[in-house]
Amino acid sequence: MKFKIKVICFMCCNLLLLLFVGCGRDYNESSVEVQTTANAEVFGIEQTTSKATTFQISTTEKETTTFLNTETTNQTTTETTTAYETTVTTSVTTQNSITATNIGLYNAQTMECLYSQASANHIYPASLTKILTACTALKYVSPDTVFTVGTEQSLVPKGSSLCLIQPGHRLKLYDLLTGMLMCSGNDAAYTVAVNVAREVSGDTNMSNSEAITYFSELMNSYAHSIGVVNSNFTNPDGWDDENQYSNVYDLAIISSHAIRINEIRSIVSSRSKYVVFETGENITWKNTNALLQPESKNYLPQAIGLKTGTTANAGNCLIAVVSIDSVEYIAVVIGC
Repeated sequence: MKFKIKVICFMCCNLLLLLFVGCGRDYNESSVEVQTTANAEVFGIEQTTSKATTFQISTTEKETTTFLNTETTNQTTTETTTAYETTVTTSVTTQNSITATNIGLYNAQTMECLYSQASANHIYPASLTKILTACTALKYVSPDTVFTVGTEQSLVPKGSSLCLIQPGHRLKLYDLLTGMLMCSGNDAAYTVAVNVAREVSGDTNMSNSEAITYFSELMNSYAHSIGVVNSNFTNPDGWDDENQYSNVYDLAIISSHAIRINEIRSIVSSRSKYVVFETGENITWKNTNALLQPESKNYLPQAIGLKTGTTANAGNCLIAVVSIDSVEYIAVVIGC
């Protein structure tokens, strides 16, 4: 039994080292029409390289609009190929391999801490915030509820990661959450927050800014109800705000809760998803979590989610959930 525990700990340490190398950027950070110049400013982080892939959205009239999804690489990140070994023969002993500022590794069920570094310090939660946004929305509204994308899109910060929804599109809440969690779409986050706030409050005339404030209160109430006590949230997408903060442990609590919600678990564990909007448009979204993608050098078969994030103040961030010997673990890595 002691040997088994030791092996699992070694495996988890190797997982952490893998995460440090491939620490989670939102790979879909900037999406613009092909006819325009791609925006190089992503969350205020200077970029040096990009790789273009394409999205296609088809309307009911069979017209096709092609979009450019710019995959960006942080200038300060050194990318190295690291293999994940399921058979561990030596322990990880070097602290020099750790480049993240805040780290935590936990048993997802018991929240037992297996490794931590500055896990109680306040950090900017970046797009990891969207995990709580999804939890909050699903608490109050059915995933089959249809929302219309509207003027709340004006609140989406410049340089945001997008899932390419547009005013007038109608989508089920589940599909909006798919675009928000898989593609890290800030556009979807604002549509979710504003519409859920109006639905819960019963005030359909609530302004966009009032709705965001109302939804943020719902987020904080929800977080407190599951044991989160050292965090505060002011927006649904994780954009840097000095009044929005969390820590590694609180984010692990949120993740432990979220991964047990069937809709969220299904979304964050998917590599890609083909979605048809209620208004007839269709799109395929790819998960930004490289641990799930077989073609990635950071592919990890044991990974089952969860969320990437990047902002200027947070750095590159990732919450990963893996299953080892039928036990699930949560790794929270901030500031790569």
